[in-house]
Amino acid sequence: MLDASPISEISQFNSARLSEGARQYAAKSFRSGTRRQYATALKQWLQWRGLMDLEPANAIDVANFLAELATAGKSISTLRTAIAALRAGHAAKGWSFDTSAPPIRLVMRGIANADYRLPEQVEPLRGSTLAGILAAIAEGNPSPRDLRDAAVLAIGYAFALRRSEVVGLDFQLLGQGKQRGTGVLSLAPATIQITFAISKTSRGMSEVVSVPRDELTLAASAIEAWLVAAGVEPGQPVFQRVSKAGKIQGRLSAQTVAAIVKTRIAKHSRSKNGAQSCFAEFEAARFSGHSLRVGFCVSAAEAGADIRSIASVTRHRSMIMPARYSQRADQLRASPHRLAGVGLKAPGGKE
Repeated sequence: MLDASPISEISQFNSARLSEGARQYAAKSFRSGTRRQYATALKQWLQWRGLMDLEPANAIDVANFLAELATAGKSISTLRTAIAALRAGHAAKGWSFDTSAPPIRLVMRGIANADYRLPEQVEPLRGSTLAGILAAIAEGNPSPRDLRDAAVLAIGYAFALRRSEVVGLDFQLLGQGKQRGTGVLSLAPATIQITFAISKTSRGMSEVVSVPRDELTLAASAIEAWLVAAGVEPGQPVFQRVSKAGKIQGRLSAQTVAAIVKTRIAKHSRSKNGAQSCFAEFEAARFSGHSLRVGFCVSAAEAGADIRSIASVTRHRSMIMPARYSQRADQLRASPHRLAGVGLKAPGGKE
């Protein structure tokens, strides 16, 4: 039976010469979440084929497998993960696997045509809205949890971070042992800087992003206020859990970032619009932890930033996503509907 442990089947290269230590490191070439997803997909494949161990797959069998998953209601993204897992499993065994073989390609296209859906997009947390949230927290009588939440939002937006990157930050230097983070936050008089030791796009290379402190005064103040209140020392996690009693204990979880975004959006909605609780919660549900990253991209594109400057912060290796944000902003900013005689405005510009 295949082993779904951290040294999973996708990393157990079919070579007697590869040492146990080498296999341990090979397993780490895939991030833990990816390993879990691939192990689950491969287990489903083995059960469907009635196999005890991975064997070379043919395209017809894979196409039938994908069709059965789709019929059972699995999403396109789940099917794509299954294909990627099979490719990785075959590569680990030293076998070839053609993911673009006609049966696989045509079945996937047919599934996409039969079960088309609108893309799921989170609501961006724009800079203008976030500035209001940070100012409101600073002007009140903030608790340690308030200060932490403000700093989480400020850092996540300013550096367009993923949730795991937000909570993986250590202060000034990387920590040690199990509490070791994946990046380092550093504050200087003119800049705020993050050095990423490892990330989704780093491919084993460290990355450094610096942002101008004089353009992020609200963010800098929020970050410093939290660091002081929590007494964060060099090498400790920047963001930590805060109990209801105000006790600071251990690194924050990635899931909590999403909860912070939703909670602060709901509170902002109630204070700004006098909205009832149910309406504020409904509005907040459109946001997630990813809203910070998307919010920076959208805000930058709408302000006229070029895609390469956006990518220098987001660390996108491809310009495809920054270009999409820029295109959407251009559609509104340079819309031909704004030209005289093209739009459908009421006379005098009134509704």
